Amino acid sequence: MKRSPLLIALAVPLLWSCTDDQLTSVATTTATPVAGVARGLYAGFEVENRGAGYAAPSFPAFDQLPTLRILPDPFRSFDGSVDVSPGAWSMLRNQARASIEQWEIGPKPLPSDVDVAATYRNDSLIVVVTRKSNGKTVTLRSRLLIPAGITGPVPAVIGMNSSGGSIPADILTSRGIIRIAFNARDVTAYSFFGEGVHTNDPFYLMYPEYVTPGNHGQYASWSWGVSRLIDGMQIVASQPGSTFPIDPTHLAVTGCSYAGKMALFAGAFDERIALTIAQESGGGGMPAWRTSEILRDPRGDVERAANTNGAWFMRSMKAQFRGDSVYKFPHDHHQLMAMVAPRALLATNNYDFVWLSNPSAYISARATQAIYQGLGIADRFGFVIDAGHGHCAVPASQRPVIEAFVDKFLLGKEANTDVQVHPYPDLAYQQWMPWALRNDLAQFVTDGTLSADQAMGLRDKLEAALASIAAEKTTPALNQLKAFTNQVTAFVNAGAFTPEQGAALTARIDAIKAHIDP
Repeated sequence: MKRSPLLIALAVPLLWSCTDDQLTSVATTTATPVAGVARGLYAGFEVENRGAGYAAPSFPAFDQLPTLRILPDPFRSFDGSVDVSPGAWSMLRNQARASIEQWEIGPKPLPSDVDVAATYRNDSLIVVVTRKSNGKTVTLRSRLLIPAGITGPVPAVIGMNSSGGSIPADILTSRGIIRIAFNARDVTAYSFFGEGVHTNDPFYLMYPEYVTPGNHGQYASWSWGVSRLIDGMQIVASQPGSTFPIDPTHLAVTGCSYAGKMALFAGAFDERIALTIAQESGGGGMPAWRTSEILRDPRGDVERAANTNGAWFMRSMKAQFRGDSVYKFPHDHHQLMAMVAPRALLATNNYDFVWLSNPSAYISARATQAIYQGLGIADRFGFVIDAGHGHCAVPASQRPVIEAFVDKFLLGKEANTDVQVHPYPDLAYQQWMPWALRNDLAQFVTDGTLSADQAMGLRDKLEAALASIAAEKTTPALNQLKAFTNQVTAFVNAGAFTPEQGAALTARIDAIKAHIDP
């Protein structure tokens, strides 16, 4: 029997090539080590968005959006096709990006719209961004905190509104890593209380078409600012005789709380960033909007699409995706986090702070983990949901995790980044992500439990069910899932599956059926 390309792709671990620029997850660097800082395999890409050439999908009007009770399938294009291969990921992440811009934050302006000039002197970087069409400028000013004895070029961590974010400084300085702040007010000011007035903020003077309150989100503006800061780093680093001490191919971003969201959006939207550490980002960051709305923390309210800040996100999002309308999001935040792939991401949340929507963060993290696993790069994502410390405080238990991600993805050292810390041993999550069954089928082939042809039979039934779910055809989906379990039972009777394996798969399908048809 002829094997389908999708099954073949799942029967073999999906590894990212280091020889094909289009598929290479991290650029190999041959730079000579400087000041004792090692050079490793992991690095950001050379450009902000390798998939910029893909056309954005066309979205229907809000009332025509389908209602999806699951977390949307990250490997399903908006045209309905499915492609799990690494070569398709750039296109798929750009579709997720377009959906997030359309429904959450508004457009992040293209780099082709501006000219960028940069200077570096006296440990300070000054970047002047000029819009070509109207001559308006934004000036970014950032001071470098350089460890003693470091002359560069070495990796750097860009902290959102603070040098190094909430990462303890000694973790970075002891490793010869430079800290540099992205100052959000250089773009648009953060308002601690309420939404604030941003009419005269530099970004909105440059882009007056977005100045009307509520029609543009600051997370688009701030991520644009981080990208322009990186432009400046690339410019000064490439100048003849440059003394700029930062290596722009080894950058991380980090921040906590609202700045954790800022770091996550920056890392998701700019592929030059090798490592993203989003700390305690709460609703609108790590947690999925769907699960934040539906799985309320019994201890109190959480940040949801309907009650988040209308300056950070578009007010239309707050008005449209309220209550059960949250199921109409064409995407969700497992896809925002997975936009970081194939680069590295560490996400944390804090159980002691109810507003951070921790149950939702856990389910979203599990979905993100499944995406990284499906891409064959499971070691590049980790998550921590812990307790017993203040908001944005890093306890001693988190230090080894942060150190491992920094060592591996900025310095190229061996480190264990298989991190899954959470307080939810009994919180069901698999019914939210039936598409993750593709990973299980691939594993059954890899470990010899099923032949490729046997797995193909299950995969065909799964894909038929997923297509029906995406098309809001619940009854056909239920029938196709029943056919899946019937096939599982046949494999148990034939001895391919153990009774325990069969029972586990059947229970999982039953949970999915109950979830899509409550």
